[in-house]
Amino acid sequence: MAFNNSRLVPQQAISSVTNVDDIEGYIFTRELQQGKKYLQVIDLPVSIRKGVMQELSLMGITAGSLFPGLDGACEQLRERYFDL
Repeated sequence: MAFNNSRLVPQQAISSVTNVDDIEGYIFTRELQQGKKYLQVIDLPVSIRKGVMQELSLMGITAGSLFPGLDGACEQLRERYFDL
């Protein structure tokens, strides 16, 4: 496990260990048994990407804040100045 990972705090990461080999299968089974939904996939259309990224930036969530170091800084600059 990466306890000294500099990205843990900015990403508000939580590390956990389990003895379950197929965690996705386990969660799916529990969802069926309990009639509850624990995980949900949300696909956003690429057409709203720019607006979503701008809103996240207003909240202080950027590649630079999530990925400290050169890679995050470069991604943030690419996003800002070389809009794709």
